[in-house]
Amino acid sequence: MLLQRKGFGWGLKCAEVAPGVDIGRDVVLNRGLSGVDLERVEGMANLAQALTMAFTTGLGMDVFNVRFGFDGIRVLAEESNPIMARERIRVSAIQILQKDPRIRRILEVRLPEGDTEAERVSQRMLRELHVAVSFETITFEQVSLNLGKVMPYV
Repeated sequence: MLLQRKGFGWGLKCAEVAPGVDIGRDVVLNRGLSGVDLERVEGMANLAQALTMAFTTGLGMDVFNVRFGFDGIRVLAEESNPIMARERIRVSAIQILQKDPRIRRILEVRLPEGDTEAERVSQRMLRELHVAVSFETITFEQVSLNLGKVMPYV
């Protein structure tokens, strides 16, 4: 646990403003007997939160770090072939994972196809994907994260 805390660091806990609708995140306040303070996440929870935020932020939308974010909007605007679009989105996902220094090696990036025709149509119409990743961390742990629904637009 101490190695994870040191290796993965800590950050401010950021929760969705409107759960289920990705319109942004805000810091979480911890109201205790000693007053109000900002809530923190550390270790693996910090890494998972950072990856989720990277996948739900459009590339270049963070004015302080224009290299941060997911390049899904450009893929959907430029690519007309759905198979090529999925592969380019997979490459964009791999680029996000490669930028994080806490990730040693990427094992797998999964963009599961819907099981039914209705789910496949929904994914195309809503432009949403469910992303799951597996990787090895700098502490040599193998981790699988289901990042959930990713809306590849800004």
